[in-house]
Amino acid sequence: MPYYRLRREIEPKWVSEYVLAHYAQYPVRHGCPLGPIPPDIVREQGLGKAIRMYRPWRPEVDALVVLPSALLLIEAKVQKFMDGLAKLPVYKSLVPQTPELEAYAKYNIVMRLLVPVEIPWVKTAGANLGVEVHAWATAEVLKIWEERDQGWTKEAQFNRERRKQAMRDLGFE
Repeated sequence: MPYYRLRREIEPKWVSEYVLAHYAQYPVRHGCPLGPIPPDIVREQGLGKAIRMYRPWRPEVDALVVLPSALLLIEAKVQKFMDGLAKLPVYKSLVPQTPELEAYAKYNIVMRLLVPVEIPWVKTAGANLGVEVHAWATAEVLKIWEERDQGWTKEAQFNRERRKQAMRDLGFE
């Protein structure tokens, strides 16, 4: 039986705090599903039930803020910035086909990548893709950002190997 370390889910709380700090007066949807629902499911089940049934198979943006004349898509990444840059244009392309967002069909769509600190290559790539890159972080996120390289010190490698050996000794491979 393999040993799995629980993953820290940082981004949902971070995005919530960001939205609260900057867009508290606007409607927001966290973990907003995007994209079309297969027409045959809609025909068989009706739109409401089809949306609920197909929810697990639709991608979701971290947050969608409904501004007066635009939809703001927010994706947050503490480390894997390339993933955020790649996801946002796909999410933008799915908005017009999202049944729950039909009322906003004429709205502009703004893509924003939330990062903990400004990183020049991310900012440049974002500008080329039409993605706004916004550096903003809470103390908790900055602490995690600063810890990111600590896993490769000799001490951390030694401790990781010691934990792995202890798990093997207990019968967990």
